[in-house]
Amino acid sequence: MTPRPRAILRQRSSPVAIICAAIVAGLVSSCSSGGVAQSGSPRNVSLLIVGDSVAAQAAEALVHLAPAGATVSVDAVQPGTAPCDWNHGFTDPTDGVYQSFGVALHRVHPAIVAFVFTGNPGFSGPPAGCVDANTPYDLAQLLASYQSAITDMGNRAIRDGATVYLEAPPPRNPAVPTGYNAYEQANLGFQGSPAIGDFYQSLVAIKDSPRWQFDDNAATAVSTPDLTWTLTLPCQPWDAKLCRDGQVQVRIGGTDAVHLDEAGCGAIRFALGLEDRPLHATGSSTPPPNPDTVAAEVSRYGGCQ
Repeated sequence: MTPRPRAILRQRSSPVAIICAAIVAGLVSSCSSGGVAQSGSPRNVSLLIVGDSVAAQAAEALVHLAPAGATVSVDAVQPGTAPCDWNHGFTDPTDGVYQSFGVALHRVHPAIVAFVFTGNPGFSGPPAGCVDANTPYDLAQLLASYQSAITDMGNRAIRDGATVYLEAPPPRNPAVPTGYNAYEQANLGFQGSPAIGDFYQSLVAIKDSPRWQFDDNAATAVSTPDLTWTLTLPCQPWDAKLCRDGQVQVRIGGTDAVHLDEAGCGAIRFALGLEDRPLHATGSSTPPPNPDTVAAEVSRYGGCQ
């Protein structure tokens, strides 16, 4: 998936790329950046994000907008990846570092794992359980690869004590065709296809366990309420610099299938939507941040500009 997102947090010089926002057990966190301060009793909960370039686009917002008492790791996101890559393990082409879900899980031991995969075929190929992106493949083949890898990783996360969230992808730009183009002899892909979210929902239903959850809040946050693609959305307080006639761009558009806008306004909405259920809707007394509080934090870290 291209282009490479502007905001990616991959700080491998430290044991794990985590920014903490907390006062836990009476001690002020010494992490490098704080999250959104909120009222209520803070709790200590960890969230590991595993995903592709859409997750990478939202990475900065995810860590800066995490609620008090939460730690969010975004080190396990890499553009172009699919579940098969993370399940099998791969060498990161950007820095030559070996990456895998098992390594990230062991390092973080999260309470929650959120898988954010929009429909890439993966770059590790059939030996790793991926479809062959260099030959024609159909949606059924892609979903079979996803089911195998996600099930394996999800089961490992649950054995480690985590709850697993499958995040619906942002809806696909209707101007971009799907599948294989025989004339151009090219795979156009299925990123953002509604069938991806439907598949996640059905997989969770099959599991029939509270440890498996489906969530479309992040996808809905950058689309219409019925998950229809849109280029712009009504402005929020943090969009002030880029708001035009009451609307702000949240997707790239044009010939791009699934990515968020390059300025980061969509990334803020996606991050808030992704964190809503796992970090706010699990019985915590900590409420979601209000728009003005978000705007102040966004201004501090320079998002949506």
